[in-house]
Amino acid sequence: MADVCVIGAGPAGSVFAARMAQLGHRVLLVEQERFPRLRLGESLSPGVQPLLKAAGLETTIEASGAKRLREVSIDWAEGPRLREDPREQGLLVDRGAFDLMLLERARGFGVEVRQPARVLDWRRSGGRWRIAVEAEGRRGAIEADFVADARGRSGAAAAPRRRAGALTLAVFAYWRGVRLPDRPHIEAGAAEWFWGVPLPNGLYNTLAFVDPKALRAAGGDLTRRFLDLIARSRLMQDCGEPGRTGPVRAIDATPYVVDEPVDRASIRLGDAALAIDPISSSGVQKAVRSALSGAIVANTLLRKPERADIAIAFYRDQLADASESHRRWAAEHYGAVADARGGAFWVARTEGRGGATQPAEEPFDGRALAAAPLELSPHAALVETPCLAGEYVEAAPALAHPRLARPVAYLGGCALAPLLEGLPPGLTPLEIARSWSDRASIETGLALAGWLIRQGVLVRSSAPAGARR
Repeated sequence: MADVCVIGAGPAGSVFAARMAQLGHRVLLVEQERFPRLRLGESLSPGVQPLLKAAGLETTIEASGAKRLREVSIDWAEGPRLREDPREQGLLVDRGAFDLMLLERARGFGVEVRQPARVLDWRRSGGRWRIAVEAEGRRGAIEADFVADARGRSGAAAAPRRRAGALTLAVFAYWRGVRLPDRPHIEAGAAEWFWGVPLPNGLYNTLAFVDPKALRAAGGDLTRRFLDLIARSRLMQDCGEPGRTGPVRAIDATPYVVDEPVDRASIRLGDAALAIDPISSSGVQKAVRSALSGAIVANTLLRKPERADIAIAFYRDQLADASESHRRWAAEHYGAVADARGGAFWVARTEGRGGATQPAEEPFDGRALAAAPLELSPHAALVETPCLAGEYVEAAPALAHPRLARPVAYLGGCALAPLLEGLPPGLTPLEIARSWSDRASIETGLALAGWLIRQGVLVRSSAPAGARR
């Protein structure tokens, strides 16, 4: 018997399971496949590392043999170029090794793992979940207080959901050879886009993202259609004669968000709740983030049920916001190609472009700001909103403003309400930062003041500088 049963051991499931075990719950993790296994999502965005560190899982990256990413070859709307990151913040991973390391780390935190084991069904009975499981040809039952569905897209398949972008199919294959590229390559085609990923294990993954209807209309079998696509790109340029290591595969890559990702006794994580457009290359980061926040939501539901409504609202709104922000970003990115080349494929991916975008940041003029008297905008207000606070979700005062997509309770690790309540008009940014010195360093205070100015929360004051210190 387990307090929490997690179904699926991808990054979302393993991170959630590890975090729930850290919070003192008994956790059982059920995974259908044997590890290591083949998985897409081999590019880790820079935000993954601090998220894993927050959960005590940062060692999994090095243990999986991840390769630091310095350069990416890009051929997009502006033509061919090389993007370089001297800090090497991005990573390339063998997802088979990476997922295995995350699972083993979760086991190290006390998570019980059943693998390979298949969940046949789960339903509520007598206030608890009864989960039917099959392993090694034997069927059994598990009881749990809470269920987390982390089965990826298969977990979302039967759930009511909203599409958050154009229909997209990812067609891909792995290659081995002696002259394969040593850096990732992303390229815009006439009616598709391409992504090449050299993995730490020596394989090279080539992907084509296409309109599924157009691919079907092309005729022929999947392998022939894929090879014809790849031949139009630079993915295999100067690669000699590499050998394909397996069949050509195709998976759905359409973005969506599930309407109801959480209730009082269950939660959806990762792609079972939210899938973002693959152009962002941040699917793993999104999955880990949902697991970490989802664990706090689940912990609140289990231990502080009187806060269930705000915990559910927090998680639902967080996913909806993430879906919308990714949709807008992807539309702008695709829109650059649509503007340069046109074409139905690209235009279909620009829906919602230019709507409710973040305001442009004003140039930071340190000398001018140092002498500028400021005050709170009359449009700024503090409102109660659900937010993460330690191990639970709680309602806290948050900053609301027309230029903010949603109220903000914390910024840079600081609660905003205590900083803004009673802030007198007429202070300069430096004076404001000094007034906050009991809560934040001067450097942090100046950074917070700068952000508030750019968002229109702090505006020029009619009161003289220093009039009400």
